[in-house]
Amino acid sequence: MYEKFNLINGSHPWRDVSDQGFIDYPVRYRKGGKVIYFNFPLAQEMGLIPQKHPTVLNPRLEEKILKTFSLQILNEYDWANATTFEKDGYEDRLYMATRYLQAQHKNKRGDTSGDGRSIWNGTIETSKMTFDLSSCGTGVTILSPGAQVAEEPIRTGDHQYGYSSGLAELDEMLGAAMMSEIFYRRGLPTERCLTVIAFEDNTAIGVRSAPNLIRPAHVFRYLKSKQWKELKDSFEYFLKRQEKNKTYQLPAKGKARYEQALQYLCRTYARLAAVMEEEYIFNWLSWDGDNLLASGAILDYGSIRQFSAKHNKYRYKDVDRYSTSLTEQKYWARRILQTFIQAVDFIGSKKKKRLEAFNQHPLLKEFDRHFYEEKQRRLLGKVGFQEKEIDFLIRQHQKDVLRFQQCLYFFEDLKVQKGEEVLPDGINHSPVFLIRNILKELPQFLCKYFENEKRKDDPWPFVEPKDFCKIMAASYVDKRDLMLNETRRQKSVEFQKIYHQLIKAAGKSPNRIMKEIVERSAVINYEYRQTGDGLVWVVEEVSKMRNRLTQSMLQQVMERFIESQVLVPGKHRPVSERELSKNNLTSKLLKRMHNNIELYSDSI
Repeated sequence: MYEKFNLINGSHPWRDVSDQGFIDYPVRYRKGGKVIYFNFPLAQEMGLIPQKHPTVLNPRLEEKILKTFSLQILNEYDWANATTFEKDGYEDRLYMATRYLQAQHKNKRGDTSGDGRSIWNGTIETSKMTFDLSSCGTGVTILSPGAQVAEEPIRTGDHQYGYSSGLAELDEMLGAAMMSEIFYRRGLPTERCLTVIAFEDNTAIGVRSAPNLIRPAHVFRYLKSKQWKELKDSFEYFLKRQEKNKTYQLPAKGKARYEQALQYLCRTYARLAAVMEEEYIFNWLSWDGDNLLASGAILDYGSIRQFSAKHNKYRYKDVDRYSTSLTEQKYWARRILQTFIQAVDFIGSKKKKRLEAFNQHPLLKEFDRHFYEEKQRRLLGKVGFQEKEIDFLIRQHQKDVLRFQQCLYFFEDLKVQKGEEVLPDGINHSPVFLIRNILKELPQFLCKYFENEKRKDDPWPFVEPKDFCKIMAASYVDKRDLMLNETRRQKSVEFQKIYHQLIKAAGKSPNRIMKEIVERSAVINYEYRQTGDGLVWVVEEVSKMRNRLTQSMLQQVMERFIESQVLVPGKHRPVSERELSKNNLTSKLLKRMHNNIELYSDSI
């Protein structure tokens, strides 16, 4: 039943691109692991388990997962400090750690950076899709930042140099598993987690998967070092996988092939940047193209947060440097596209030009157009409009949409009076208002007007400015933050006027549209939504109780939590009071998770 797992043995076609693009490591079976999470839907898509397989982990399946993924590399330190290794059946296997650019490394050419604690397990092919698989937490490689600081091989488990242990914390891997699956089911472009294997020392191995795990940083490495053949081969490798998976349809060869590929990258990167900004998703983008997939998807959930509001002043501190901010992600996504344009020009001309030579490239203007349109689409989606209504409003009522957008951003950008604060992991200046609150409450207020049969042609009612601001005030604000000046009064009224106009313009029956918006906005702007802080404590609760519950019980609770955070009309299944009130361990864990989400729903 599980024979397809046998195909995951370290072999991978990336090896054919360049023998300098990776370092091979032999592995050992790591004993003592337990499967704490397994993504049954993803495993079914891959054909690893039958379509009708029960969503329960049986002993035979767990053993297969462990034998496939519970691995630790024999690294340079191991070989220097041991003469022999006991045979365990993995002697003939090699798993690669790939090289790619990373901004935190002194070497900016990608010679010494890349997979610092990960190995690529291989690929799985189905009739529809090819998937890549890689494991995080399998031991420290010579490409880790810590190994470069130490200037010598490091023993796996050694923490003294920072990012040097080669291991992954259980909390981190569980958080990545749940958050990536929530994002995927919401329709956001992302990697996914297949399984999490836990060990008694609270370390874990997390197995990520995507149809194409190549990052821009893999390709840009060859651009930086002016390796023309390797650059061409690596970019072609990426394109051919996209074609094989029917994501791209490209001409077979020639200039048109690369021009069309850049068009795809332009649209997907613009969309990703817009989605992250409108959905308040923090991702540390930079020039290296490390923290995202080349296909334009979210990667590496160790540096991903979802905020409750526009915390665009938050910066993560990593040792001696601060991250980019929420609204700076657009600049870096655009810059990464520009680097792809530079790479394609180099492939065609065999002469590398300066990046600045492409500052006025037409695709960058197209990126801006796609970005701003996607932001408008996302905003109208948060209001509760459906796709056909969004299309119509953007096409026929662009001025009203733009005015509404600008008015909403006025409130969204206001920050608390106490100023910037230092956090355990960085700095932030919190916003005053949670826009999602008014987008949820305003349609409910207006629906009462439509329910009144005597209204006839009465003018639509307005929420008083003071109440309007109070509805969307964050729980942490004080009286100074809610002072109602004339600008706020005017903007409160203007917001509602344009909102009314959009409702009237969206269709022939404002009454019908208003009812739909009430239902949709209540889901899309659900108040008990996971944030970065909330998820940290949710995972903490799972870790505390993992030894008191069976694997199937833990899986059930995590799956239920994921379902409750899929904030998509028609798919959302909020946790009910009945589920929280049962007197059993799964209900207690679910209640603790829910309480933390409620407690940190205003947070970063």
